[in-house]
Amino acid sequence: MNTKEGVKGLQLANITKEFEKEARELILDGFKERFGFIDCSLNPDLKNIIGTYSKPGCLFLVGLIENIVVCTGAFTLEAEDTGRIVRMSVNREYRRLGIARKMINELESQAKHLGYKKLVLETNHEWTSAVQFYKKNGYSEERKELSCIHFLKLL
Repeated sequence: MNTKEGVKGLQLANITKEFEKEARELILDGFKERFGFIDCSLNPDLKNIIGTYSKPGCLFLVGLIENIVVCTGAFTLEAEDTGRIVRMSVNREYRRLGIARKMINELESQAKHLGYKKLVLETNHEWTSAVQFYKKNGYSEERKELSCIHFLKLL
């Protein structure tokens, strides 16, 4: 399959039991790639993705191509009118094809539908590709900390 066909075939869907393990592995593989190791104790939500993200105000999506999880994205309830974007991850082989943009656009649309007025997120300073991605998609730096940057977008 060429890459254009793959992106055209992308389907975004709510997480199901069928894809929970694959989604978890994709996220953890991304951590290993970025950090060189995985500390599962820092990610308790990944032990029960469906349970964690089926709470009111939360959503976890998977991006599927030919029934294979190629990306993930989620949000949680941060405050009454604010959601927090989390678990944005794209399989290494499918990066730079617009898949993350499609995911974040869908998350923003779903957040608006739930009545959120803004979305926040954070990412590490060193993850320059992620920092550039969020800026390119309308997120502005809210503040910087020692190891991470906090972003905000009004919906």
